Amino acid sequence: MTTSHIDLNGFIVAQFEGQSRWIKTATDGLSDDQLHYRPTADSNSIAWLIWHLSRWRDRIGSRICVEDEIWVSGGWAEKFGIEAERTGLGDTPEQVEAFRVDRDLLLGYAEAVHETTVKRVSGLTQDQFDQPVGYIQDERPAWSALVSVLSDSGQHIGQVSYLRGMVTGLGWR
Repeated sequence: MTTSHIDLNGFIVAQFEGQSRWIKTATDGLSDDQLHYRPTADSNSIAWLIWHLSRWRDRIGSRICVEDEIWVSGGWAEKFGIEAERTGLGDTPEQVEAFRVDRDLLLGYAEAVHETTVKRVSGLTQDQFDQPVGYIQDERPAWSALVSVLSDSGQHIGQVSYLRGMVTGLGWR
């Protein structure tokens, strides 16, 4: 697949911008208890989902741009009290249950990741889009890794929206 006929940077940034707006809308006015609500012991909370999708964006964006994750360089791992390598991928139900963070800290990290992601993606060259990047258990071109991050984030934002409806009822949008 070639990407030279479209503004790939602009397209991907627009997708991240839209997802960021959904995160803000879905969390507006929620209490800490609502952010951490889990309908079952095997479910994720809104807070955990936002943290996880932000960690994954930070991880992949840093790999593509060969930069430090802001999770570490910005001191977020210390602020959260969570190991630098942890992204939520493979977390146990017990780890999800134990995940309790302050609303402002969580949304501050999500916004910092969003701003950094927009800067990173906006500055990518065609060659950088085509460079292989490590993604879970394989390597793929950076553009493909970003598409996967967008897809994964979209699924998690859908889960966040569903949970929001569970805790506040209809009409929240």
